[in-house]
Amino acid sequence: MLDSVNAVHPRGAQVAVLEDASGTQTLAQVQAVGSGVHGGWQALQGESPSFGYSRSVYWLRVTLLNRHATQTAWQFGVQYPLLDEVDLFVVDGTGRVQQHHATGDRRPFGARPVAHPHFYVDVPLQNGTQATVYVRVRSEGSLQAPLVVTTPTTRLEQARLELGWAGLYGGALLAMLFYNLMLFVSLRDRSHLYYVGYLAVFGVAQLTLNGVAFQYLWPENPDWGNWALPVCMSAAGLLLSLFARDFLDLASHWATADRVMQGLQGLFVLILPVMWLGHYAQAVKLGTVLTMVAPVVLLGLTTVMLQRGHQQARYFLAAFGGLLIGLIAASLSMFDLVKPNWLTNHGLQIGSVLEFVLLSLALAHRLKLAQDAHVRLQAAHATELEARVLARTQDLDKALGELTEANGRLQELSQRDALTGLHNRQFLAERMPEIWGTAVRWKQALALLMIDIDHFKQVNDAHGHAAGDEALKAVAEVISRIMRRPGDHAVRYGGEEFLVVLPQTHAAGAAHMAERIREEVAALTVTHGGQLLALTVSIGVACATPGPRTSMALMLQLADRLLYQAKAEGRNRCVLQPTALAQIRPPETESSAQT
Repeated sequence: MLDSVNAVHPRGAQVAVLEDASGTQTLAQVQAVGSGVHGGWQALQGESPSFGYSRSVYWLRVTLLNRHATQTAWQFGVQYPLLDEVDLFVVDGTGRVQQHHATGDRRPFGARPVAHPHFYVDVPLQNGTQATVYVRVRSEGSLQAPLVVTTPTTRLEQARLELGWAGLYGGALLAMLFYNLMLFVSLRDRSHLYYVGYLAVFGVAQLTLNGVAFQYLWPENPDWGNWALPVCMSAAGLLLSLFARDFLDLASHWATADRVMQGLQGLFVLILPVMWLGHYAQAVKLGTVLTMVAPVVLLGLTTVMLQRGHQQARYFLAAFGGLLIGLIAASLSMFDLVKPNWLTNHGLQIGSVLEFVLLSLALAHRLKLAQDAHVRLQAAHATELEARVLARTQDLDKALGELTEANGRLQELSQRDALTGLHNRQFLAERMPEIWGTAVRWKQALALLMIDIDHFKQVNDAHGHAAGDEALKAVAEVISRIMRRPGDHAVRYGGEEFLVVLPQTHAAGAAHMAERIREEVAALTVTHGGQLLALTVSIGVACATPGPRTSMALMLQLADRLLYQAKAEGRNRCVLQPTALAQIRPPETESSAQT
């Protein structure tokens, strides 16, 4: 009897139930079945229709009589969105079928007469008239069919309230998800990644359980909608197991527990092949059982871990204690061991929010513990370092002295040519600006000898590169022997070319040095493989007293040009051009010439 606009939940004798084990009976056939006989219509035993996992088709019958003076628009609904097939028949008082709607989550969402995650049908009733609603339900999953009779306005008000709670739940879930995602991006800690994946999959599972996912995410894909729940169960269990193993570091602290969690992972993965083989009900049952077992196992493991002094386990203990209550309540309702109630309908959401918050706190606490351990480790290292510094000051001073000496030797080696033992181009790049700057500052003469071994390519071609190396070492030895002043430097300039830098040396001294080098090289008796290597050198001698207007690069170019002049004039000679200083000076400006 409908005499109030408030929602009414038919129950007990108000609902007649008929089991169709074959699943073939039509509406006309069930209408003809009598009441009170074996296999006929029976009054509902309990508060709400719930038949567990059953292969049978169940018919429900509710008669509606409108006693409200003004309200004529009513809605009849089945409030469980996971039913595969829900056929709604509205029969008027004369026995004529006014409406028939074939819906359910194995049929496209657009087939529903009212766009809602649950299954509603409009039942218009004038005052004093009645109608009978027949509901045919079949499902491979848990077969529950809570009924409600309400008005469109009341249903919308209830939907707003439910949407508000769903918004709070979704907001909490998203906050935890993005918080831990940012932590993963910052810390690159696998625990946060596993937890973010677990939160995401759990959120999709909740949207699937309340029918919102089917309505908004895949309304035209009922097959995937049917698979979504076991897939989410499998993925959530797998990610939760990975998270627990990594967070508690079971592999290091308790190998047996780690193997237990690996076994759970394998069972959660097993859900998928069971489902793909066509055993949907068995897959859901396995997932439901594992969903209850996993928190129990984690509770046991964390209790032992806590007794062993692992403080992080206390968060797991609290988190999965709350979740376990909600999971057990929902699972017992699915197996028809308890009738649906407020705890079975909302316990999972409440327990999961508590779990999310506590596990996020656990991750934050682990980060704090890591930071504290790092601070303690730093303090211990600082104390140990201070003690070592005080105890080994003399050793350190000695080591620093040896290090300085070694660094000096290393720098010297880095500026030496490995073959000839002379300085290399690195030495020239580092020291030449200093030598040039000293000459400019004190207005001292500077000479450069650019030396090249004549016909060196022929030596390599005729006798091999080993003979060429012997020739280079012999010429380098002559140059080193002739230079005796500490400030003079000999550099292997490149290939068979050498450069001699002679600070505080005028043209006469430079020419003398160049001639001595040429004569002693010509007098060398270098043999290789029993053959005499005849060696001569050509030398370009550039001399100048550098000033602010002269250029070191141009003086090097001048020495190189004089070397090539020596080669052009027949080789085995020295070419000196003291007056060539003007060639390395920039031209005077017109105003300077006038001055």
